[in-house]
Amino acid sequence: MRFTGVVLAAAVIVMAAAGSAQAQQYTSRPIDAEKLVVKPADTATSIVGTSFKYVSRVAAGYIDNNAMVRTVNALWGTKKYAAPVQGGLSPLPDPSSYPSSYYKSVIQPSYPKYSTFGK
Repeated sequence: MRFTGVVLAAAVIVMAAAGSAQAQQYTSRPIDAEKLVVKPADTATSIVGTSFKYVSRVAAGYIDNNAMVRTVNALWGTKKYAAPVQGGLSPLPDPSSYPSSYYKSVIQPSYPKYSTFGK
């Protein structure tokens, strides 16, 4: 009982000392997103890509050369067969026998003047 009285008194003193708070004036400013984005350097990306490629090849070589993995694959793995190729003529007609394959299109696409790819 005595402790709650002390806590309440302290809360009242803090609230009285704080006074009334006033809101700040709101001003709308656009955010420049270019400053927030960190662009990686080309050297950093090439180092990461090269090291990832090296680590993945080492791991794949270790798994391929592991005797236990080869044994499990030999026992329970499935053999890969090439897709069968059927010889002879197709029962479908030749595509060049359709006259629609010779129609000229009215749509003539325009090629771009310049490319932004790779910049």
